Amino acid sequence: MRACAGCKKRDENEKFIRFVEFEGRPVPDVARRAPGRGFNVCPTYSCIKDFVKRNFKGKVDPEEVFQQTVESLRDYLLHLISLSHKTGVTVVGQDNIRELPPEKEGVLILSSDLSSKTKERLKKRGNFLVVEDLFSSEELGNALRRETRAGALFVEKVGLGRKLYSVAEKLNSLLTSYSRG
Repeated sequence: MRACAGCKKRDENEKFIRFVEFEGRPVPDVARRAPGRGFNVCPTYSCIKDFVKRNFKGKVDPEEVFQQTVESLRDYLLHLISLSHKTGVTVVGQDNIRELPPEKEGVLILSSDLSSKTKERLKKRGNFLVVEDLFSSEELGNALRRETRAGALFVEKVGLGRKLYSVAEKLNSLLTSYSRG
């Protein structure tokens, strides 16, 4: 059990975003591998803001740290999509996703240039963790090392897909907390 450096809430290590101090600034360590003293922070805007204000006393802009964290998680998610595809736990394309059994657990990633009607139809297929509008179909296609675009992608919550699921939860939590706050 660890405590959040922002709100002091206690939870499992994996539930937090880890930050390390580098040159007097907090840097998100989304892969949890950077050396140095780590700070665990809940994946919410308010906790990141409180953590930065408490530990960096006006020397660092909390908004900048938040945006850097979202970008780092977004880039890491693209990296994990690429690795997951190599391990065979991905399903690419609307038609293939529609054939998935509804009890299948995983992350449904919908590109920003997919029509809203198609997005709604795919979200109704199962009880998936949905990540939408973070990537273009071209970015998803590039992550899958394809020549074509990919508008919809499903990553099963097995093996490396578990790590991807955890990162997607944190990213969704951050974005949701920011839109509310």
